[in-house]
Amino acid sequence: MKAVDIEKYKDRFPNELSGCQQQRVAIARAVIKHVAPAICRRQILHDWCSVKEDKIMNSYVAWGIFGIISGFLAAFADVPLVMPNQSENIKLDGVCPWWADATSKRFRVSFWLSFLGQPGGYIVMWLLADLISKENTSLACILKVVTLIGCYTGLMSHVVFCLKPLLYQKLCRKMSDDESNEVIKAIDPIFNPPMYLAGVMLWLGIAVIVIAAILTGALPVSKWCVVLNPIGSLVVLMPLKKCGVRIIGALGFGFVLLSVLLIIAANAVVF
Repeated sequence: MKAVDIEKYKDRFPNELSGCQQQRVAIARAVIKHVAPAICRRQILHDWCSVKEDKIMNSYVAWGIFGIISGFLAAFADVPLVMPNQSENIKLDGVCPWWADATSKRFRVSFWLSFLGQPGGYIVMWLLADLISKENTSLACILKVVTLIGCYTGLMSHVVFCLKPLLYQKLCRKMSDDESNEVIKAIDPIFNPPMYLAGVMLWLGIAVIVIAAILTGALPVSKWCVVLNPIGSLVVLMPLKKCGVRIIGALGFGFVLLSVLLIIAANAVVF
């Protein structure tokens, strides 16, 4: 009304307007007819985007919660692989004498906990890469490659950790301890390279990429979040181990920390 100078006539009836004034009203109506729908469309688009953002954020949070549960499953999968009432590390090569007297059930339980727990951790890593890709596609691609390599080498490594004790138990019943040891040691050169690769990818690779994403702003979270990775889990758990406390698997707990990071980042990212 201001644009066509008819605001002062807003209280008049149509028949009280002159021909020129009525033409100005017609112009104002034409402007409203084209501008108002555009305003409505922007509002509708804004509302739709807000709903979509909420759904996306909620999905990331849901996957983060799933990752926390999965991470604890993977963390507890390491417990049956160490000697009962001890806080030693999982043996990567050779044999452990206590395997011969252990129940086979503990190694089967370990496998299934890892089988059910590890995928959630890899999903979390992939979703973190999606968030990072909004600011740094190169870093996101590297994280996805590391995740793919880690997912199959990681699960394969845990399968080997569970199969070696079971195989050793069977061998001990049919041959001497020394012969059983030789058979197990013959397997190690085949499986050790993938296990070491899994260690580099899932421990060092993931930690370096996530820390770089946080420090460069690709993940818009507080700087203290640099501890939310597998290396950070070692910082948390190793003092407990030094005190003789029996701890859960550090890598699985690292998955838990990454899941917490996903939830924090999902709430911080503006889609």
